[in-house]
Amino acid sequence: MNEIYGLILTIIAGLFFLIGGLISLKITNKTKLESFSVALSFMVMLGLILFDLSPELQELLDFNQTSNIIISLIFVILGFIILKILDIFIPDHHHEHHKKNDNKKEHISHLHHIGLITIISLIFHNILEGGAIFGLTINNLKVGLLIALSVALHNIPLGTHIFSFLDIKENKVSLVLLTLSSFIGGLIFLLLGNINSLLLGIITSLTIGMLIYIIFVELFPELLKNSKAQETKIGLLLGLIIEIISLSL
Repeated sequence: MNEIYGLILTIIAGLFFLIGGLISLKITNKTKLESFSVALSFMVMLGLILFDLSPELQELLDFNQTSNIIISLIFVILGFIILKILDIFIPDHHHEHHKKNDNKKEHISHLHHIGLITIISLIFHNILEGGAIFGLTINNLKVGLLIALSVALHNIPLGTHIFSFLDIKENKVSLVLLTLSSFIGGLIFLLLGNINSLLLGIITSLTIGMLIYIIFVELFPELLKNSKAQETKIGLLLGLIIEIISLSL
């Protein structure tokens, strides 16, 4: 019975992306929303790396062995490189606006691009996270509920960020995959059973590398550009609050 509950919780956690999306759709001032969502996502993604993925990686790979540390570093770098390559080939990407922000269409295209590569990296992350929710729920329903709630708290601001940057009609498939990615992860773990910790460690390392790329190559320049805006400060503060609440669960 807990297997069914586990799959249900993965679906619920994924649906919280849509809650974040609905929030973004209700806000009419898109300029302020962009500044807010960039700051919020920056803080939440940084928290994911520091407090969720990194400790998880240390559990999956024994860091007392130098070889495991080297393996994790190699795949973190590889994750960074993979997203850099996708960065080049995914359309609607222009960097010039960092130097001169007088072309609104170009700026919007760049924001769409950030949203799309964010979806790609989060799908990897959510598949792992869905597996974790499913596995923990099987062993302890209460623990599974708490983890699902923690994941849901992260998904709201990330959903706000993604939906504020993307054209929903043009990216329906990507958004559906993102919403269902936690469920897909739970389903994979249900069908395959226990997955080798080395493989999980490699996937986690790739995800960390991808998120590092998004945080420091894509989001950080946007954050600096709007660092004095009130919405940026509120976004950073709310992101910090979400991380504190998430860690306390």
